[in-house]
Order: sequence, then structure tokens, then C-alpha cells
Amino acid sequence: MSIEFESLVPLGRRGLIQATNLVVTVLIAVLAITKLVVMGLEHPPIPALFVVVAGLANAVYLRRGGSMDVVAWILVGFSLMGIAAGSFNTGGFAGSILLLAPLIPVLTMLLIDSRAAWIALVLVCLILAGLFALGLNGFVPENPNGPDRVRLGRYIVLTCLCVISTWVVWSFSAMTRSLLIKLDKQSNTDYLTGVLNRRAIESALSQEVGRARRTDTYLSFIMADVDFFKLYNDSNGHQAGDRCLIDIAKLICSCCERSTDFVGRFGGEEFVIILPDTDSEGAQRVAGNIRTTIVQRSIPYGPNNSDPVTLTLGVVSARGPLIEDIDQVIRQADSALYRGKNSGRNCAVAVVINDDEPNDLDHLES
Repeated sequence: MSIEFESLVPLGRRGLIQATNLVVTVLIAVLAITKLVVMGLEHPPIPALFVVVAGLANAVYLRRGGSMDVVAWILVGFSLMGIAAGSFNTGGFAGSILLLAPLIPVLTMLLIDSRAAWIALVLVCLILAGLFALGLNGFVPENPNGPDRVRLGRYIVLTCLCVISTWVVWSFSAMTRSLLIKLDKQSNTDYLTGVLNRRAIESALSQEVGRARRTDTYLSFIMADVDFFKLYNDSNGHQAGDRCLIDIAKLICSCCERSTDFVGRFGGEEFVIILPDTDSEGAQRVAGNIRTTIVQRSIPYGPNNSDPVTLTLGVVSARGPLIEDIDQVIRQADSALYRGKNSGRNCAVAVVINDDEPNDLDHLES
């Protein structure tokens, strides 16, 4: 989903400024050409021509790697100038150009920031107030166009206003939704390994416990801990330790082929796996596969220690109605894990929760 929304504005802010500059330049050029066609050279659209030239200069400046803020402010500044001069020359409030005034603060907020948008809004209000005052005192020239031309101008401007307003809101909505998706992903993803973090794991476990209760199905939970990880860090350094955790996370994910399985980092060198619709036999099979895959990967503990890095795993399985809460599942998996640690490591201890107490089901050793 995030890829979909990111593709809406693939170049980020620079792409958005380039697109806005292009749209505004084309819009003003179309209006200027329309005026020339309708009225001829008797009333040349000088302000519009200045805006078009500024837009073309912006485009060249951006292609050469120019500052986005400079381009945005030039675009806003020339738009304000064009609104003021164009409206003055076409009868003030009787003209069509003034209908584009509401777009300027909106575009400023999208291209720069909210503070700049408030500044643009104040400037627009001052322009409107100035035109109103000049019009009351008879200083604004009458609109040189006849009624039919005025209606045509308003039709063109209003149509452009609708199109641009829709595009602005669409762009802003796409960027906002893309940002929200990224933030949601970051808040649920472990920054180092890319798997789920503890918050996301507890949320997923809570949902799966509720589903297992409703459907009376099995749910299994595996907690895995890297054996002697402090020794690995001391021998290879913390950066190598981070790379080791990343490799282990990828190997664990490769052993969980179903899209419904969840892999996460619980903290430090502890990883967890949630296996919905999986009984103890299936969970043991997954745990054994993870353990042997890590061993076969042969990550040495250090330059002077060729022994491969290993995992100890605690596996807990239960039917949904027998699970009290997620704390019970985590507690039993943690207990099984430490029994494996005390039994020599590089093994998987599996327990099943029944009506009374958890019972040892199996003990898988290397």
C-alpha cells in the first residue's frame, strides 16, 4: 500500500514544486493566449506574461539543481503580483482573475509551510482590500470586456480553479497518507532487523489469541534467544553484532513461509514467532528448522572461536479457549526458553497448556 501512495508523488517535494510550477505556468499561459485571441493586441496581458516568464525561469533553475525554497517563493511572489495587476487591469472584482486568489495561500502551504501560507493569506487579503478601496474611489479601470467575454473569462477561470483545487487536495492527501503509512510502519518495525518490534508483536499476539478463542483453534508462540551473544559482541564488536542479528532475523523469516506467521524482535537478542492455527507438533517442526538453519549458517563466534552461533528456543502451544491472556503465553514461552538455557543451550523446549498446568511435551536438543 505504501508503494502505491508514494508513487503518487514519486519525486517528493521537488517533484511537487516542479509540477505546481508547470501547472501554474500553463494555466496563466492559456489565460493569456485566450485574452489575446479574444481581444487582440489592444489589451496585452502583461502581468500574465511576467508570470509565464518567471515560471519558465523557475523550470530551468530547478533543472540545474536550484533551491526549492527560492523557486517556491518566486512562484508565490509572481502569483501575487499577477493577481494584483491582472485584477486591477480587468475591473477589479468585476474581472475573472481575482477568482484565483484563494489558491495562493493553499499552494503556499503545500509548497513551503504553514507560516508562509499565513503570510501569503495576509498579502492576498491586503490585495483584495486595496482593490476594494481603489474601486470605491473610482481608481480601478472598467472591465474592457463585454458581458459575453466576462462570462467566458469566468467560465475558464472557474474551470481551472476547480481542476487545480482538486489536484492540490489530491496531492496533499496522497503525501499525507503516504507519510502516515510510513509512520505506522516505523512504529511497528524494529529499526535494526526490519521485523516487527515488541509493540507490534504484543498487538498481533493479542489479536491471534482472540481469534483462537473464537474459532477454538491452536495457537503457538516461539521465543528464541541467541546463545552467548555477549561473547559474540565482545569478540567481534557491536557493529558485527548488529549484522549478526540482522542475519538471524532473515534466517528466521525464511523458516516461516506462511503469510499468516509473525516474526519479531522482542528485545536485545531475543526473537519471537507467532504461529496461528499451529499445534505443538507443527510448532516444534518450525522451531527445529530454525535452530538447524542457524547452525548450518555457521556464523562463528569470533576470530579465535569457530563454533557456530546457536539459538535456544522456548515453544508454547495451546487451544484458544485455554489461553487466559498474552502474558500467560509469553511467560510460559520465556520459562521454556530458560529451561533450555539451563539444559545446555542450542535446543528447543516445547510445552503445551492444558486445563490444569502447562506440561512438558518435548525437548529437542542439538
